[in-house]
Amino acid sequence: MAMPTENSPVKSPRRSFLRKAALAAAGGLTLHRVVNSPKASAAPALPDAPGNEIVRMLADLDAALARSPDRRRWVMVVDTRKCLGCNACTVACRAENAVGPAGSYRWVRRIESGRGEWIADTFKPANCMHCDNPPCAKAVPEGMIRKRPDGIVELDYTRLKGPYARAAAAACPYNAIHIEDGRAFTEGTPAVQPYEQVEFREYGRTWRRGELVGAARKCHFCLHLLEAGMLPACVSTCIGRAMYFGDAGDSKSLVSELLAKNRAIRHKAELGTSPRVYYLAEPFATTPQAACTNCHY
Repeated sequence: MAMPTENSPVKSPRRSFLRKAALAAAGGLTLHRVVNSPKASAAPALPDAPGNEIVRMLADLDAALARSPDRRRWVMVVDTRKCLGCNACTVACRAENAVGPAGSYRWVRRIESGRGEWIADTFKPANCMHCDNPPCAKAVPEGMIRKRPDGIVELDYTRLKGPYARAAAAACPYNAIHIEDGRAFTEGTPAVQPYEQVEFREYGRTWRRGELVGAARKCHFCLHLLEAGMLPACVSTCIGRAMYFGDAGDSKSLVSELLAKNRAIRHKAELGTSPRVYYLAEPFATTPQAACTNCHY
């Protein structure tokens, strides 16, 4: 099976409704116009809301989708100073991508520092780093793992199975790849629940977990949502607003602004992987601090 190709942005009444719903939750907008309009097709224009980061990221996403894939540079930016350690992003990720108990696309590490009465916790969300130089791709035959023009590292589920899946997982320095085993969280109860048997969409087609037993799985920045004009599930769910996503190829995007104004670190960048997930340390205008994000990974 050939690797899926870049899909054009989805423009449908459903997308328009979802975007309106997201904006209503974020900015108190009404939904009556899109609900009553059978001709609604494209996403509605986004209002000016400089204080609302979700609205701004949606606007950045629209601008990015209007450009060709090779002109996009998707990145994720994490501010650990805002992370509450609630794991809402992990739950949202599992629900969105139908991930079972074998592993997770996303996790939140708790980093403890200090001693005695001066113990502090730092919470660090993590997932696939979508490296520009991915070690996993070098561990398997060409084509099983592909770096897309927009930066997302995608997997060929039909080929990346068995020993190849295990080789890719072993090569990842971030432990971001797991092997699907088909198990369900509700096994051993009176019945496996329907929500664990749902179809889900990844890499341009619909799957069921039973089809992927033995295959490698990992985060794909919720590619199916991006192509529909929506943000990754972890970003839109984060209650601490610690997660940011967008096109670093656009100098006016929110992620570009954050990276320009703040010091940032990338996990294990010394390995030459060139990861696309950035962790903010502190603003350039302040004196560098011995912050947990500067030395703890």
